[in-house]
Amino acid sequence: MLKHLCHLLALALLLSFHFVSAQELPNREFRGVWVATVANLDWPVRGASPESQKAALRLMLDKIKEANLNVVFFQIRTECDAFYRSSQEPWSRFLTGTQGKDPGYDPLAFAIEEAHARGLELHAWLNPYRVSTVNNPAVYSAQHVSKSRPEWLLSFPNGKKILNPGLPEVRQYIASLIKEVTQNYAIDGVHFDDYFYPYPEGTFMGIANEDAQTFQQYGAGFANIKDWRRHNVNETMRLVHAQIKELKPQVRFGVSPFGIWRNGEPAGISGMDAYNAIYADALHWLDNHYVDYLTPQLYWAIGGRQDYRKLLYWWSDKAANASRHLYPGHIVVQTGFTPEEVPHQIEISRSNQQKNALGSVIFRAANLLNNSNLISTSFKAATFRLPAAPPAMNWMTGIAPAAPTGLTVTLNEAAGTYDVRWARSAQNTHSFKRYVLYTTSSMPATGALIPDGSVRAFTSTETVTIPASEVPSPTSFWGVSEISPSNQESELSNVVALGSAVPVLAQQDKPILTVEQVTEQTQEGGTETLSASGVPTTSTSGNVYVAITLQKKSGVKADLYTMDRKKKTRVLKEKYKAGKHTLSIPRGKLAPGTYMLVLEYGDKRSVQKVVFN
Repeated sequence: MLKHLCHLLALALLLSFHFVSAQELPNREFRGVWVATVANLDWPVRGASPESQKAALRLMLDKIKEANLNVVFFQIRTECDAFYRSSQEPWSRFLTGTQGKDPGYDPLAFAIEEAHARGLELHAWLNPYRVSTVNNPAVYSAQHVSKSRPEWLLSFPNGKKILNPGLPEVRQYIASLIKEVTQNYAIDGVHFDDYFYPYPEGTFMGIANEDAQTFQQYGAGFANIKDWRRHNVNETMRLVHAQIKELKPQVRFGVSPFGIWRNGEPAGISGMDAYNAIYADALHWLDNHYVDYLTPQLYWAIGGRQDYRKLLYWWSDKAANASRHLYPGHIVVQTGFTPEEVPHQIEISRSNQQKNALGSVIFRAANLLNNSNLISTSFKAATFRLPAAPPAMNWMTGIAPAAPTGLTVTLNEAAGTYDVRWARSAQNTHSFKRYVLYTTSSMPATGALIPDGSVRAFTSTETVTIPASEVPSPTSFWGVSEISPSNQESELSNVVALGSAVPVLAQQDKPILTVEQVTEQTQEGGTETLSASGVPTTSTSGNVYVAITLQKKSGVKADLYTMDRKKKTRVLKEKYKAGKHTLSIPRGKLAPGTYMLVLEYGDKRSVQKVVFN
């Protein structure tokens, strides 16, 4: 009976998510998950053998990959300890049961190797200030900072201890730990959680005067202690960001702050906030570009005093204004949450992609493995039904890889699969390799504007098997690209017809539309013809004019995209008779820069580069 009931619940869930699967899933989307090691929440089993711990982590990463996630936030510092070989802090007690005891392997190095083998990014997750999680000095080794540097600590009535953010030497110490990890490990990112100054909890009302002496020593120039505390956290963030970018500019740095920045922001939102309670000013980090992304912990339902929708819109506006990414954090198990809650939240985020809401992070890995609230079921069936590559950060340095070559697609009728193979370019030498395999009914010459919903595999190997049932009919064209460690995408490989090793270019089809000329109106009212590359010969501003010839009556749509592939605006949607037409494409309020003008007609598309000065 119970098994039958579970099947009914799963069926109801899949039906409720039909609207998700019917939509096109993003080709580029950050899909992360926290792997919490503090108190052994997700991993490992404390005191288990190295091989047992490794096997458990492999299984967890397999499940994360199966759910079509692509980023792991792996916790490596929980209470001034280490899940890596550190010259400054002791091994975590959550590994062996004894702080400082060598576990017999390097968990971070192992996690990176296994994650990368699956095409998963690994971001090292550290808690910057927390010193202890229990009020028992006996569990901490003589090398622990609580005993080696007691003068660095702030202690509170509830027994909690943190490193004192007001001490310059503490901030430098945290930056030195980041240097150690970034320099010694092939991490893809550094991640901080939401713990800064201590949260109020129970009868503990938060920090009072515990740092009054430090304020007296270092607070000159600040009107009050609260502004000084926020400055201390800001300085830590600045130092950490600078340290990362000095060593490895491609390594991302992000934070998952408490979901409410300040009470009343946005209007109608009320509750405890990070700005006043724990002195964390995430907007300062955004505006000063100390972070590459934010993952605000939006652990509330849609509607109510802490409305997910309102908060998501507010945070994404701030991220877009700062030209940084937003990947909201979702909690799976929460009082009142139905199985539909998190998938609906993710859809709200996707509707705000133009405001840099470009992904999601799930709390936490054990919920995926346990299918809590049917989250794994919904991800596989609908929300993350297709794979995706993480989005590129266009402000970061990095060169796109060379394109793969020799793509072949072979139908295995007996197995009901397509066997796909390609070769990696010899020009690409980075060790963390990932490929995006696309299928679509009309493949453009570049992967830049392949329609969403076209990714069939996101893999670290040069071979992949795709079930024929997963390839939508009448898909005809296949192509593969490589992703760099900084998520820059190569051009497409050779494009092949379904089941054929013969390269077929989509543009060989006779077009129903011919773009004859692209011009821009100058400030004086004349026109300038764009060069073949799409770059005007002189500075221009105004409308774009496109002369076209239609072979038959057709609807024509025009969109302007930024070069990072994010859609900016729909500028035209009209039906035209066969013949010659001149389309007037308004620039509107678009900032100066290079854009891609995409004309769609029937199932075809044409891409032209346009520069606004």
